Amino acid sequence: MISCIEWIPKNVANPNPKKYELSKAERDLLADDVEESNGTVDDDDDSDEEIDDSASPQKDGEGLAAAQIIASNKIDPSSLPAELRMDDYSDDEEDDGNVQSKSGLGELLIGNDDVGMIGIDEDGQVEDIDVDDDSDDEIDDDDDDNLLDIPDTREYIPNDVRGLEAMNFGGLNGMTDMEDDDKDDDSDIEDTNLQPNDALIIVAKTEEDFATLEICVYEELSGNLFVHHDIPLPSFPLCMAHGTINSDGGAGNYVAVGTFDTGIEIWNADVLNVLEPSVILGGEDTSSADANWAKKLGVKNIPKSKVRNKNGSGLRNGSHTDAVMSLSWNQIHRQVIASGSADNTVKIWDVTKADDSNGGNAATFAIHNDKVQSTAWHTTEGSILATGSYDQTVSILDARSPNGNCKKVKIPADCEAIAWDPYQPHLLTAATEDGSVHCWDIRKFESGSTYWNFVAHEFGGCSDISYNSKIPGMLATCAIDKTVAIWDTQNPGNNPEGKPFACGSKGMEVGKLYSLSFYPSSAWLLGCGGGGNQLALWDISREKPFQKRFGERTGVSAAQVSNNINETEGNEVNEDFEAILAASDKAVVEAKEKVSTGTKKKKKNRSKKKVNRR
Repeated sequence: MISCIEWIPKNVANPNPKKYELSKAERDLLADDVEESNGTVDDDDDSDEEIDDSASPQKDGEGLAAAQIIASNKIDPSSLPAELRMDDYSDDEEDDGNVQSKSGLGELLIGNDDVGMIGIDEDGQVEDIDVDDDSDDEIDDDDDDNLLDIPDTREYIPNDVRGLEAMNFGGLNGMTDMEDDDKDDDSDIEDTNLQPNDALIIVAKTEEDFATLEICVYEELSGNLFVHHDIPLPSFPLCMAHGTINSDGGAGNYVAVGTFDTGIEIWNADVLNVLEPSVILGGEDTSSADANWAKKLGVKNIPKSKVRNKNGSGLRNGSHTDAVMSLSWNQIHRQVIASGSADNTVKIWDVTKADDSNGGNAATFAIHNDKVQSTAWHTTEGSILATGSYDQTVSILDARSPNGNCKKVKIPADCEAIAWDPYQPHLLTAATEDGSVHCWDIRKFESGSTYWNFVAHEFGGCSDISYNSKIPGMLATCAIDKTVAIWDTQNPGNNPEGKPFACGSKGMEVGKLYSLSFYPSSAWLLGCGGGGNQLALWDISREKPFQKRFGERTGVSAAQVSNNINETEGNEVNEDFEAILAASDKAVVEAKEKVSTGTKKKKKNRSKKKVNRR
């Protein structure tokens, strides 16, 4: 099952991924080792070379060097065989009293002196050679010079190297073993390195009890799709969000994952063999176990964040107390993450302060009465957050407000997904469990009236929605009816029914669909996944009806779209959403004051009312 997918924008991932990255604990341990070694290095290098001859060997030689073992076991040379007593050998070959004088080491390998050698005479007959013949010992130094006068009668036959290579004779295959190794290394590098036209998508997949994040590569030119590498997860993934800032404040390629656990894991997607997340926000308090492990390894300087919390809940400070159901990574303030949980709360996290006493939790909002299924930061206003819940409400809040400056509207069913229109940032869209899609103009959010609404999928709840960031007005929806539908939301007023135009739908044949998303770096690529446990990609550029309707909109800026729509509708541009929220708060307060004042006047009038007497 694929529970969620997330695209990685182009030029964000490292084209040369690393095979392994040291964790923070490992870096701290290495730093302590370096400091300790620098403080205890002995300047006398000769002391290391001294060997204690009196040291007794341990059992089976454990813990001793080879020199120590040899020095501690004295051997009597007289007990060795004659051929192994090297000290008895003489360099003088004319000493008749030395047994080894005539043949030296060669005699040790061939045989004894009294054994005759075998030779071949000029007629090809076998003859015995007397090793005691003095004539053989007489060597004329001029023989080597006489060999130069003998003509060479051998015939030169050139080797057919190509033929030998073709037959693989003698191991010749056109290259040396070193070239083979280089070729294997180059092929490994080509398999892991990314190309400029590769599109990366992260897939949260679960098979039975095994959950993973698969980083898949789609080659747009050839249409190939394959898994580049995967990351094992400890629990069933429910949501994901992609970001570019780590806990150290450095840029990179990271993905935050929410699971049935209470913590939020942030993984480095540029590491092939990653073993643990880079950062964990909230979750179980493992500081005591980490401190004990560090002490066993000899780490002296344990960070303050490793001190055990005293909240008594077994969780880190600021943690959710139930499953994390939704995540949204702020694209304006790139170190900020918003999360919604089954504990009915919305939390704001600062990734760069994960080691603080509060675990990076910047704020907590209890604005819903049921599970928070969806969260989405505004595309241009970094402090405005939209949330959707199973209490059948959609809310907008200002994250900077200490009390949660929140506005709510009621929806007919549980909220499944929410999204901001990237070309009309004042429009907020939500999909519900009954298959309907609703859109609000947040400038008139308090009225509760929708900008447009329609039923997207009649035979199944609408599970997810996504706007195309490259084409204005293109909206995609998916549902458990196994289909993806494309809608044109740019000018719903031109439609007699006052709702977006239905442009077409397609059965993706990968089971019930739970997640879909447009590729942010391409105008025509859409990905989706669901119960079929397979990722499906839809290249909309090959569909002529969509090309005919949306082809002219590619390359249009958001400002042009907003101006055209405002001219058509006769509305003034007003996108200061923070001022709108503040003004609406003031209007609410004034309305309440008017209501209370009117009630007081009515009470006074009632008290002054005359009693009718008969």
